[in-house]
Amino acid sequence: MASAAKQSKARPAELTGRRATETRDKILQAATQQFAERGFDGAKFREIGDVAGVSFQSIRYHFGAKEQLWKAVVAHLSNDAEDAMLHHEQALAGLAPEQQLRAQIRAIVAYQAAHPELQRILLREAMKGSARYRWAFDRHVKRLEKSATRFLGKLQAEGVIKPDIGLEDLFYVFRGAINYRLVAPPAGDVRAGS
Repeated sequence: MASAAKQSKARPAELTGRRATETRDKILQAATQQFAERGFDGAKFREIGDVAGVSFQSIRYHFGAKEQLWKAVVAHLSNDAEDAMLHHEQALAGLAPEQQLRAQIRAIVAYQAAHPELQRILLREAMKGSARYRWAFDRHVKRLEKSATRFLGKLQAEGVIKPDIGLEDLFYVFRGAINYRLVAPPAGDVRAGS
């Protein structure tokens, strides 16, 4: 009998926790879309709430001010990107170093093409030179850089990458190329007569 009473008390708390997590996830998804499409200044809590199917007050309850929501979105997207990169790196361990590099580049490009939101959000802030971008750079971009340069460093030690190439520079050249591809029209669209 006591066991049944404990179970009935645990269920509402468990459901409440699950609902709170689901609500946070819906808000993060909606905010990601709004920040990527409209930027920080253009994204509005009411529109985020409409897309997420939650109230304006629910967003405030879970995230506080818009700045905190923006930071939560960037942290969430950065963590997802890093997890995907590390997971793929582990899956490549059995390949020859040259094949690892090619496969990782393809995987990163494919991931960024499928999930361009983080790059779009960061590019908007970088163009403004905002404090938000500096925060994201210091906390998240630098972490992604460290992860990527660690991987590139292993390949450099194996002779796949020339020893005189700076790995941080290589990381930013590669990131810049991906960013450009996400914001520039496809080559076929810019040729004369297209």
